[in-house]
Amino acid sequence: MLEPQSRAALTEQLKPPSGFELEHAVGTTFTLDLATALAVPLSFASHRLSAQDDTLGVLDAIRRAADRVDVFAQAGEISMGARSDLVAFLEPMVHPVALRRGLFHPKVWFLEYRAGERTAYRFLCASRNLTADRSWDVIVRLDGEPAADGQKREAAAVNRPLVELLRRLPWLGVHELDPNRRARIDELAERWRNVVWEQPDPMRSIAFHVFGVPGASAPDLHGKRALIVSPFLSDDGLRMLRSGVRTQTHVLSRAESLDRLLPGSLDAKLSTYVLDEAATYSPDDADDHGGFVPPGDRLAGLHAKAVVVDRLDGAHVFLGSANATDAGWQSNVEVMVEFVGPIPKVGVEATLDALGELKEEYVTTGGSEPDAKEEAARKLEAFVRALAGARFSARVLPADPYALRVWADDSVTSSLASRAGEVSVRWHLLTRPDLGSSIVSAAESEGVLLQGIPLADITPFVVLVARDNAGNERRTIVLARLLDDIESRHDAIIARQLTDRSAFVRLLTLLLELSGAWTLAASSSGAAGFFGSADASGTGTGLFEALVRAVGEGHRGLADARRIIDYLREHDEDAVLPDGFDELWSQVWSAHLELSGGHG
Repeated sequence: MLEPQSRAALTEQLKPPSGFELEHAVGTTFTLDLATALAVPLSFASHRLSAQDDTLGVLDAIRRAADRVDVFAQAGEISMGARSDLVAFLEPMVHPVALRRGLFHPKVWFLEYRAGERTAYRFLCASRNLTADRSWDVIVRLDGEPAADGQKREAAAVNRPLVELLRRLPWLGVHELDPNRRARIDELAERWRNVVWEQPDPMRSIAFHVFGVPGASAPDLHGKRALIVSPFLSDDGLRMLRSGVRTQTHVLSRAESLDRLLPGSLDAKLSTYVLDEAATYSPDDADDHGGFVPPGDRLAGLHAKAVVVDRLDGAHVFLGSANATDAGWQSNVEVMVEFVGPIPKVGVEATLDALGELKEEYVTTGGSEPDAKEEAARKLEAFVRALAGARFSARVLPADPYALRVWADDSVTSSLASRAGEVSVRWHLLTRPDLGSSIVSAAESEGVLLQGIPLADITPFVVLVARDNAGNERRTIVLARLLDDIESRHDAIIARQLTDRSAFVRLLTLLLELSGAWTLAASSSGAAGFFGSADASGTGTGLFEALVRAVGEGHRGLADARRIIDYLREHDEDAVLPDGFDELWSQVWSAHLELSGGHG
């Protein structure tokens, strides 16, 4: 807990316990980077991959997780890092959220794993968004199991805030959630009621607080002394958090946030700190690199949120997503986990001692005014969030290549009219920056028509780019409702990854593994070994045997393989098929149909 020497990667925290597989995962984040989100399915299936940079292996992991992972993110805060065709397979998992009041700001994961009849649960609560940012964050991991009959009433009382949040999530999306996904989340919420959590040492109790939803109430923050860790501050938020503290309050924040507090907020009972410059990297990392830490390995900036209050019954430690602002504790949707533990081990002084030289005292008189350009950028950011909270639609029109008609609802045109002359907006397809427009129509009949689009470039992801007169630019990705989608669109994206025969064999291997007929060894099979008994590493089972073993009822991998093969042939891309494959495939498929009663 708040141990700065302990480093944890999100992907490791998502990874199932030994012997278990993912049953369902529901995540929330304020900002979402689609390229970073590709790593989430790898957390659940990385043991099947030969390398994390294996495009087809990543594709396979995403396909496996497609109906078991849901990620809710604030509309207007979705971006794209490294370019990848594979983000198309995230489409059913990503759910932009738009609230009437406040921001959607929680960073939690509800995780359910299964091993036969056994079920395990994990809850992650972090201050970290699902992005590639490298900053000082804090994460809570709780592992749990189904409650025994005598524990269910107490478990339901403890878990009630989380259960209510889970039930509410499907109704917060910009677009209506698929009924099957909504039902699965509701069923997970029902099971979540009866989870008993392991208590991390030395904590003796756990409580969950969800802000910004009906029925939410602020926790009791009265106590003798307090420590607040928050990158962003407001005078009202700080006053609220300090109102019940009798003696000293320590605040660790950013210099800019401390400088902007009103002078009246900086009294004798407030001690202020910032991260020391040395805290931007770990000494262990420096030793590993001969004293130099590559920029990509450094931690930069403060993003952790925590409140520690010393009370008569012990230290109350709150960890999660809420900044020390009035919005963070009153209007945003936020999640904080509260622990109670012994003051000598997790209290204010103990935590300050644990931070050690990572912190340094910072003296300020406050009263600094925000930079005008920064204020304009913040205003533009809010404007873009409002645009992204509207419903965009795109209809696929048959053509050769295809066409796409794009429009939005009335709220977009209203927002644009309110900032006419101050802000210019342009949009384009995520897959094709050259295909877009500065026009946003509120009716399909007047929607912008984009023509000449290859099937693999059809996408519901649309990039909005807004610029104000001060030169600020803000961009985000919206997820449009895609109408009349082409069934083979994802097959076209897969086919684009099959650059040679080895790639095809690799994909077929993964599809057969998906069927449960064959477990992949450590290395992928090469085309040369297609009919042999060894993979590229010289061990394991050849694909000929794998195909034979896949024959029969219930092997989804064969049906998926046939769909891809048919697409390749239909589009004259069968050059990637190994020599002699047609005859073997014909026999395998015929046998499969015969054994499965004609159900392919």
